[in-house]
Amino acid sequence: MAVRVFISYAHKDEQFKDSLVEHMSGLVRAKIVSEWNDRKIVPGQDWSDEISENLASSEIILFLISSSFMNSDYCMGVEVQKALSMHEEGRAQLIPIVIRAVDWSDSELSKIQGLPKDAVPIASWGNEDEAWVNVIGGVKKHIQEFKPKSHPIKKAKAQGVQLTDKASSWLSDTEIVLTHRKVNQVSLDDIYVVPDVELDSSNDLVDIKPAKYLLQNLGHHIISGEEQQGKTSLLKYLYKELLKLSFLPVYLDALNIKKASAEQEISRALTEQYENLTFDSFNKNEKAVVLIDNIDEIGLNKKFKSKFLEEINQTTDNTFITCHSSYTFIYGDIPALDEHDRIELMGLGNKKREELVQKWISLGVEESIEEGELYAKCDELKARLNIVIKKNIVPPKPIYVLMLLQMFEANAQLNLDLTSYGHCYQQLIYQSFDKANIDKQDFDKYLNVLTELAWEIFQHGSDLNIHQIEEFFKNYSEVYLHVDKEKVLRKLVGHSILSSNGINVGFKYPYIYYFFVGKKIAESYRDSEETQAKIQDLLERLHREDFANILIFITHHTKDSWVLNEIKSILTSLFDDQKEATLDKEQLSFMSEFMKAIPELIIEQREIQNERDKQNERLDQMERNSDDKDEVELDILANINKTFKGMEIAGQIIRNRHATLTRDAMEELAKTGANAGLRFLEYFIKISDTAKKEIVKLISTHLSEHPNLTNREIEKQAENAYLHLTYGVINGITRKIASSVGSKEALEVYREMEKNVGTPAFHLIRQAIELQFNKSINIEHISSCVKQLKDNQVCLRILKEMVIQHIYLFPVDYKEKQQLSHLLGISVQGQRWMDTKKTGKG
Repeated sequence: MAVRVFISYAHKDEQFKDSLVEHMSGLVRAKIVSEWNDRKIVPGQDWSDEISENLASSEIILFLISSSFMNSDYCMGVEVQKALSMHEEGRAQLIPIVIRAVDWSDSELSKIQGLPKDAVPIASWGNEDEAWVNVIGGVKKHIQEFKPKSHPIKKAKAQGVQLTDKASSWLSDTEIVLTHRKVNQVSLDDIYVVPDVELDSSNDLVDIKPAKYLLQNLGHHIISGEEQQGKTSLLKYLYKELLKLSFLPVYLDALNIKKASAEQEISRALTEQYENLTFDSFNKNEKAVVLIDNIDEIGLNKKFKSKFLEEINQTTDNTFITCHSSYTFIYGDIPALDEHDRIELMGLGNKKREELVQKWISLGVEESIEEGELYAKCDELKARLNIVIKKNIVPPKPIYVLMLLQMFEANAQLNLDLTSYGHCYQQLIYQSFDKANIDKQDFDKYLNVLTELAWEIFQHGSDLNIHQIEEFFKNYSEVYLHVDKEKVLRKLVGHSILSSNGINVGFKYPYIYYFFVGKKIAESYRDSEETQAKIQDLLERLHREDFANILIFITHHTKDSWVLNEIKSILTSLFDDQKEATLDKEQLSFMSEFMKAIPELIIEQREIQNERDKQNERLDQMERNSDDKDEVELDILANINKTFKGMEIAGQIIRNRHATLTRDAMEELAKTGANAGLRFLEYFIKISDTAKKEIVKLISTHLSEHPNLTNREIEKQAENAYLHLTYGVINGITRKIASSVGSKEALEVYREMEKNVGTPAFHLIRQAIELQFNKSINIEHISSCVKQLKDNQVCLRILKEMVIQHIYLFPVDYKEKQQLSHLLGISVQGQRWMDTKKTGKG
């Protein structure tokens, strides 16, 4: 791993700094060092924080000593004191480099041996290049001899513990192949943009905060988001920031949790992530934090899942848990998550996309790029990004924005009309081939090897060991032309398409694997009964993330009708015992009926001991029937995921094939997908009592914490909370249907569907599609939707929330804001955040 070098200088001496960087370029290219100076600060960042953070994370600190440096209050005050402290503690090596003649004998720095030889100033040498060569030689010697007591990002300061190399590498891994012409390797730190999160709010306003808010408000949090929304990257960011704040974080991937013992699972993670840190030390530490990724993938049944989470809560007061958005519909039944604040991870809005684009453009040229050039390039790339995002070819998720930026850099004339999820990954693979110096005439050979290898891994169910790899290439050469196994593996592993730990070989990134399995199935489906059988297995287990994504890539690789027919069939079977939700006033009357029952619930909850006895009896019954409960919960979650994934695949087919599908076929597919979502919505709002349970919990909590509150005071709070929960579910599912099956090119088809069906639900879906795919507010369409919904207050409120969510991602002008305020009853005072949209910068 490259040694981090921090360069401090007075701006009057910038030419000396440039010469130093130039002479260090060999070390940088060889990945011996990575250097940082304040010219790498991106415009808009807090320069003081950036300098402080980079200084704190460095291992070698170079001070360019001159009269200007000695005269700088910031250099001699903040930076020198911090650097001396790190030097004395053995955390970094401080090296003064004298560049111009100056008396520095009275400085604290004079006790440290300086460079070049005998501390003769660079400017005093007859040949400055010789002086710099002497300096670089001295720096190299320091790098070879100096061993920091702990890598800054590896150290939790309060405890003095150190991360393992494996953990440090994982924290920097982007978990996708990223190539950039100006840098050899792109790390997560290079391009990470701290996302925004939406807090669970009980009022009409969207409460959106930067994710840094979570660090300032520690406690128990559960963070939901779609696939590839950046949930794992957010946990990595929190992990590193918590270390800097002297907390002690540990990361658990729920997919690997097999035992309900928090101590056992945390102990295993501590061994992998820290040097010599025991569970006892962690458990006794007041600053311990547990981060759990993908809680919906945990391999425990409901009873033991609750037990595990309760033990986690007893271990620490600070947790960050992530889950897929679909899991939010059922985790209310898990008592151990009751006290967790609900957080939703947002996509990248205009401001965040610009920040990411600026970071990408600045890679490798941070110190030389002028602001004018930066902004000009940023505007150009943003315009191209918006073309793709507005067509919903890809969602505004960090991974897709980065993939598009790579594509734009590699091919300025890229045909965006052909771009889809599949095209993005295909382009990513081609760029990796280029990076590996694979001849273009060999691309098909490497693609075929990867396709067959992915299929072999898929059939085997896991990565292949050394013996199995030997057997694979032997069998491959019997069917296809011979390939050089060692050369192929060296190129594919060396450029992060495949991974090898010396024992097993597999794909480094799952979505590249899904791409090639999908390619194999699409190419062999018609001629292979074995492949046809595998397709049925994929469809039956569509709720699995890997199987669903393989199916999405199949739609990229083939236009055969069998895919469309199979997807329609599976969508029709989901929640087939339910009717499609209409969201008319009659159907939504259940809300009023429950709200009428709230006063009785309050009276019941005041009988505290009786209620506790009943609750204990219910818990006993649950334990006796835990197996049945688990099966029901897993079945519901599987069907929810099948519904969402099936809708997404239907939408991919529509977006990829809108030019060749007949109008009738497109409308039938879109309607089949939408109806599956509406049947789930009908099930949830009519059958599920999750929201009601939440209200009972709220009432019980209020009574225990505020026993003097009147019944009416508690009743009002319970009503507001219940309405908020119910609106949230209906709004979320409606938007999910729209984003999944919608397409800009097929808008006329959705308008025809709305006209033919005519329910409030389809009015909302059509309007959501207009907002998400046109990426602009059409006041006339909003006004028409308001008239169609008339006195349906539930749907009108959902329409308002849709508009507010849209404005977060895409700006509106002041006139539009005023019109929306009038149409939807949004108070100007309550929507001050909308004023910031007038500039289009946030």
